Amino acid sequence: MYDLIIIGGGPAGLTASIYASCFGLKHLVIAKTLGGQMMLAPDILNYPGFTEIAGIDLTQKMVDQLKKRGGEIVTDAVIKVSKIEGGFLLTAEQNKEYQAKTIILATGVERRKLNVPGENEYIGRGIEYCAKCGKFDYLGKTAVVIGGANSAAQTAVQVAHSAKKVTVIYRGSELRCDEIWKKHIQENPNIEIIFNSTISEIKGNGQYVTAVTIQSKNEQGQPEAKELIIDKVFIEIGGVPGTALLIPLGVSMDPGGFIAIDERLATNVSGVYVAGDVISHKYSIEQITSAVGSGARAASLVFSYLKQSAAPTLWGSSQIKRS
Repeated sequence: MYDLIIIGGGPAGLTASIYASCFGLKHLVIAKTLGGQMMLAPDILNYPGFTEIAGIDLTQKMVDQLKKRGGEIVTDAVIKVSKIEGGFLLTAEQNKEYQAKTIILATGVERRKLNVPGENEYIGRGIEYCAKCGKFDYLGKTAVVIGGANSAAQTAVQVAHSAKKVTVIYRGSELRCDEIWKKHIQENPNIEIIFNSTISEIKGNGQYVTAVTIQSKNEQGQPEAKELIIDKVFIEIGGVPGTALLIPLGVSMDPGGFIAIDERLATNVSGVYVAGDVISHKYSIEQITSAVGSGARAASLVFSYLKQSAAPTLWGSSQIKRS
């Protein structure tokens, strides 16, 4: 039986493994893919230690460090978690079973996609799902932001500081964001909103995004399509937390469908911890840095749970005790 099994291979899960190795915990990472949402970022500019790094490269560096510290990754998907005496039984997609005394769920959030022609082709080539993560390369350019909640409104305001024009495209008749963001949008002459509309296609020149096709209705209520020439597309239509695995265990959720935890990243089920974007928004800002921090902390708290003592403070090859 493992001391710990980490479900998920994004920055939170990979970091949890690195720290679990440092704490001497017998553990395993089970993940179908590695990197999580980080892989969608062509250029990351706000991760400490790197002035600029691609998500795929940062993922590989984390994986290399994990393996160097003795961590093990199983490329598979956990499909069931059951409570057994002394811990948990995890069943994977390839019909293998694993037992662990504790679990860290780090399955993150899967960004919702438009699922329209051109979207997959131009991810990282004009299409982004996180304006705060990528290059700020929209100075003097034309951009569209798709969505109507807080993340879309914040992105529109941020991009409009530098872009020539930002068009918000929303399927509803009124933005769902907080009033403060509505005010910022209204006060910015560079932002236009097109309501009751959707994107049906994203076009490009084979190298980069060049236009989007907008579907809406005219004054007579008839459907019509128009093409908008743009340079950037920001898709901000939310995400789906990967929490379904823990529901059969009786783990509590918050109103948004994220896992409810206490200040120790523990759920209401003993031995089950959470890290990364899958936790309540109260504790996550959906950034790589916050995911890494929660992954390290979750591993430390698992150590304390198992050993009934505080985890050592790790710094290089030394163990430095706090005064």
